[in-house]
Amino acid sequence: MSITVLDAMKLNSLKNFKLVAGQWGLNRNIEKVGILDYEFVKKIKGQFVQGEFILSSLLFAKDDVNLLIGAVKSLIEDNVACLAIKNIYYSELPDYIIDYANEANFPIFIFDNSAFFEDIITDITDMIRAVDNYQLLEAKIDIILQKNTSKSVIRELALEINNSFNENFLAFYCKEKRYRNQKNIISILEKYKINNKNDNDSVFKYRDGILAITTKKKIDKTDWNKVVYDLIFKININTDDFYIGIGNKHSSLNDLDIGINESLNALKAGEKAHQNMTFFNDIGIYKILLPYLEDHWIQDFYLNLIAPLQNYDKKNSTEILNTAIAYVENGGNIKNTAISLFQHENTIRYRINKIKEILNMKEQDGDFYEQLSIAIKIYKLSNSLL
Repeated sequence: MSITVLDAMKLNSLKNFKLVAGQWGLNRNIEKVGILDYEFVKKIKGQFVQGEFILSSLLFAKDDVNLLIGAVKSLIEDNVACLAIKNIYYSELPDYIIDYANEANFPIFIFDNSAFFEDIITDITDMIRAVDNYQLLEAKIDIILQKNTSKSVIRELALEINNSFNENFLAFYCKEKRYRNQKNIISILEKYKINNKNDNDSVFKYRDGILAITTKKKIDKTDWNKVVYDLIFKININTDDFYIGIGNKHSSLNDLDIGINESLNALKAGEKAHQNMTFFNDIGIYKILLPYLEDHWIQDFYLNLIAPLQNYDKKNSTEILNTAIAYVENGGNIKNTAISLFQHENTIRYRINKIKEILNMKEQDGDFYEQLSIAIKIYKLSNSLL
């Protein structure tokens, strides 16, 4: 488990680093930090390992630039992550070294006295540890969410995540509207950990967002909405910048998989509807559709209704499917559908009758709207049209 060079560049201790070569190698992984010092001058090759972030003052090459090119070649052969040079002896590098590093996509940085080796090593190491910890937690959540995971294993994993969890819980999931990188998520979480010490809650990175699990001793005497809003405030999440999906309250850690899935599905519904905060209880039929969206029978159901309309439009250059979508969005109201499409009501009536004809449902008024409504909702979910 590791971070990338690009991730590390967002650390405060590296803010004054100047990239002089290897810009296409910033996706290299960093596993650890090492220092290239005087004792390695005779034999650099093999002294460092793959993924090592190398710091150096280049003391060993201060009087002989040829030693520098040899060092760069050896580091590249060892497949280290990058080289960061403190500008004590070299404030710039010869063009041939820069060209060589560029050809190998090997990042080289130069930095000044505003950064100290100790701070850089500490910050990068802490970031790697944080990412390792979050990836371990993510792996445990993935196991919890697997369909065949038993309730006893779910409980065991829940208590591995936090052995201070109470039995009653609620989960919510937060995702940036414009995802930047995991560093921003981790930064939010690290600040939360420093400022908050509630052992009964867990807040951590999951996928591209933040998963929060808050637990209480008593389920009925808890104002869960207040609990959620307070925790969002403590995490310092700006609700204008995030989508937030909130699951239901549950009275057993055995149901942690259900609670987390509720929060993920609430977020999906809210994200597709461009709604900042969405409660699972408020997403209606999507509570059924979202968990099974990829199921063969769900897909087969909606395609049997949508495909004939798409084929008719393609063959006749019509707007039958768009009319069906607007009809469902307006709750089956002909007048409102006509207004939304800037059409006469009789035009809409004609198109709806044509839809019934295409689908062989002319004698199924009530069942027609019910099936069409569900099919349109699945179609919009599957094609990210909400």
